[in-house]
Amino acid sequence: MAIENVGDQMNMGNQPRVKAEKFDAFMKEREVSGFHKEEYDDQFRTVIYFSGLQTAGQQQFVQVLLNDSIYGMIKVLVGHKAVNEENRGRVLEYLNQLNQRFGAFKYIVTPDGNLELDCSLIANDETFDPEVIMVMLLNVIQPHLESELLRLPAVVGGPVGVHVGEEEAEDERPIRPVH
Repeated sequence: MAIENVGDQMNMGNQPRVKAEKFDAFMKEREVSGFHKEEYDDQFRTVIYFSGLQTAGQQQFVQVLLNDSIYGMIKVLVGHKAVNEENRGRVLEYLNQLNQRFGAFKYIVTPDGNLELDCSLIANDETFDPEVIMVMLLNVIQPHLESELLRLPAVVGGPVGVHVGEEEAEDERPIRPVH
C-alpha cells in the first residue's frame, strides 16, 4: 500500500459529516432553534440532535440521529418507564396494532420500559433532505401523537408522560443515544 493511501485512510475523521452539515445549514437558514448537537466518533460518525416536541399538552423528548450510513432516525420518547410487567402484554398488543397501521414509524418498548416512537429516514449524502426531518416531526409525528396520547393512558393503565423521576433527574437525556 502506498504511503499516500495510508494518509487518506488516516484523514477519514476529517471528512465532513454531510447530513449533519446539511441539517445545520437548514436550521440556520430557517432560524430553527431548540436543538442541542452532540458528535460521536463511532464507526458511522454519528451526530445526535436533542430537542423536544410539545404534543397533547406534554413535552416529548426528541432525538434526530444522522450518520454516514444510509440510515437516519427520529426517536420520540412517548412514555418514560410506562411499560411494566403488569401492563406489558396489553401495551405490546396495542403497539402491534399501531405498528400495522402506520408505515412511517414504529412504536417500541425499550428494555427499561420506555415507550418510544421511531421513524427511520433513508438517504445517502446526496439525497438527504433536511426538510424531511421537520416535515416528519411537525406534519406527521406531532399530529399523530396529539390523538394517540389521549388513548395511551387507558392502554397503559395510568398517565403516559415523560416526567423523569428524581433518581434520573440528573440525566438530561432520558432517551439513550443509539449509535
